[in-house]
Amino acid sequence: MGVSRFGQVQADAFLGAAHDNSPFGKIWYVDVTNGSDGNSGEAPDEAYATIAQAITSALATRGDSVSIAPGTYSITAALSPKSNMTFRAAVVNQQVPTVTIQGNITNLLTLNVSGCRFVGLRFLSSGNTSANLANVSNTASIDGATFEDCAFEGLVSNTTQGVGLRATGATTFPRGLVVRRCRFSRLGRSQLYVGVLGIPDAKIEDNSFVLWSNLSAGIAFSNTVNSQVGTGYVIRNNEFLNSSDGVGIRFIGGTEGAHTAGIIRNNFFAYFAATTAFTQNSATRSFINNYVGDTGTGGTLADVGN
Repeated sequence: MGVSRFGQVQADAFLGAAHDNSPFGKIWYVDVTNGSDGNSGEAPDEAYATIAQAITSALATRGDSVSIAPGTYSITAALSPKSNMTFRAAVVNQQVPTVTIQGNITNLLTLNVSGCRFVGLRFLSSGNTSANLANVSNTASIDGATFEDCAFEGLVSNTTQGVGLRATGATTFPRGLVVRRCRFSRLGRSQLYVGVLGIPDAKIEDNSFVLWSNLSAGIAFSNTVNSQVGTGYVIRNNEFLNSSDGVGIRFIGGTEGAHTAGIIRNNFFAYFAATTAFTQNSATRSFINNYVGDTGTGGTLADVGN
């Protein structure tokens, strides 16, 4: 029996039926090795060379997707997606992503629109300029930003800059932020930095936070005493590994706002002292059944939720 082949229209229709692509959206193809921004971008053999060109061609709100071939994509200006776009590595490997987006610029990604999803991408700082690898909801409150199977990596020497994912605007916030199965490492500052208005309805789960600097925290919350934007964040099943004097989860000052309540449970902290794995001064009822490993006793069940 012969082998049948999908035509491009059928292939796009099939991919559009996948859970991470909109059946109403268009798929754009990017290939840094074989593509050209002079191509149509509408088929693998007509791929663009840059992710920025795919963003330019996409239609906001429609649910367009960008399929990115393996390779390193060096950028000199921050990527600024349109709403409801999905960016997916053509080959997803969470431990060693096949797509690297790198640059020595202030932000590699600025996300101020709702509904975007990023799958299987590595965001890499290639110099000391990078303040944030991904800057989310800095100028507008947004909904539904999702990062899955991604990696955020900086420079070990960059201790004055280098935030992995920043979700902190003075008057803005991301609702429903999802960070799942991601890896944060070699970052000089906080790896996931949360602003004063919090991360309502967020799910931060199954991630790995490797602390390289005594100035860093795995997850750092700004003073959320006045946050009134939502409730129900969940931080669970994450692993925090410390090679310095950093803090796994840090709450900065104040008392947790009435509408910022969340649950922080079943997280694991290795090479932290029980007193430095987290600072819960403003989240005294959120930490439930977290486990802190230490060489003295073999580990401590840190149930501070009472």
